[in-house]
Amino acid sequence: MIGEKLKLLDYIEATEFSKKSEAERAKLICYYEYKEHSTTVFRMSEIADYLVNCGCNKPNLSRLKDNLTKGKSKCFVFSKGDKSRVEFISAVKELLDKEYGKFWVDKETVVSSSEVIDESKFCGKRDFLTRLIKQINASYNQNCYDACAVLMRRLFEVLLVLSFQHNQIDHLIKEPSGNGYLMLDRIVGIAQNDQTLKLSRIKTKFDTFRQVGNFSAHSITYIAGAKDIDDIKIDYRVMLEELYNKAGII
Repeated sequence: MIGEKLKLLDYIEATEFSKKSEAERAKLICYYEYKEHSTTVFRMSEIADYLVNCGCNKPNLSRLKDNLTKGKSKCFVFSKGDKSRVEFISAVKELLDKEYGKFWVDKETVVSSSEVIDESKFCGKRDFLTRLIKQINASYNQNCYDACAVLMRRLFEVLLVLSFQHNQIDHLIKEPSGNGYLMLDRIVGIAQNDQTLKLSRIKTKFDTFRQVGNFSAHSITYIAGAKDIDDIKIDYRVMLEELYNKAGII
């Protein structure tokens, strides 16, 4: 039942919908629409349709409006400048979140705060890069330093490939068969010597970025610690800035 999307029938069962008053049902079904479809304002006719779709009798719209916007069961206010539509009272929505929000599990949002990489500078350019960066930061925040190191290696590799692609020289790092790219150690060697990319002295740190990730990914006994990440953070940031530029990421 619990997941990114919640089936209406599961929701009706979980909230004991059939035992609720008409106003309570309306509140619950509007909350469902809010969670599933990000609907924040509702017309009374829409609420009536929601209820009918749940197997309820069609309500008297005038009575339902009074019950939802007045008295003890009040849970909506009229939208600003539009009396034909209503929206949740903030406190009511917070209570609904507290009681029923658990039925929706967010499997997308990564909670992070620039622990390793400055999100204000490097996020928001390409979605897949943003997600990688936030995962790096979140891993560090949760003391998962091996995961952090492996993800940093992956981001480094991705940016190298994007730099070759942007400069239309990615044929230099492709497998002879043309299927896929060379291993990272070979890509690093080519990048360090390529005259089209013309990398700065940060290229001397490339093997360090690769090795830190390699130890975490492949060594049987090695366990990364915070210091392993902290020791390369400044150089890693310089590398990001340069490869963002070489990859044309603006």
